[in-house]
Amino acid sequence: MPYTRVTLKAFGGPENLDIETVADLPEPRNGEVRIRVLVTSAAFTDVMIRKGMYPDVKEKPPLTPGYDMVGIVDRAGAGATRFRPGDRVADLTTIGAYAEYICLPEDRLTPVPEGV
Repeated sequence: MPYTRVTLKAFGGPENLDIETVADLPEPRNGEVRIRVLVTSAAFTDVMIRKGMYPDVKEKPPLTPGYDMVGIVDRAGAGATRFRPGDRVADLTTIGAYAEYICLPEDRLTPVPEGV
C-alpha cells in the first residue's frame, strides 16, 4: 500500500522539501511498531533541522523531517508486546514524523490517553 512522506533533498530553505509517494508501507523490525501518524508539528526545531543547524541530527539528506508526532499503532513487529494495534502513542522523533506512517521502537513511545 502506498503512503506519502515529506523528503528533505538538501539542507536549506523550504524549496528543498518534496512530497514523495512511497510504494510500500514500512515494516516494523524486532521491538518496533508501525504507527499511522495523526499529527505532527512544524516548529522552530524543524526549521533548524531543515537548515542543517540542529546538533542532534547527524543524518544527511535525503531524510524525512518531523520532530514529534502522535499516532495510532497500526502493526506490531516481532518482540513488540507493549502496544497493540489501535493504541494511541506519542514520541519526540527528532526526524521522520512528516510521514503518514513511521516505525519506531516501542520502548521509546508514550501512551496517549483517550480524550487528549
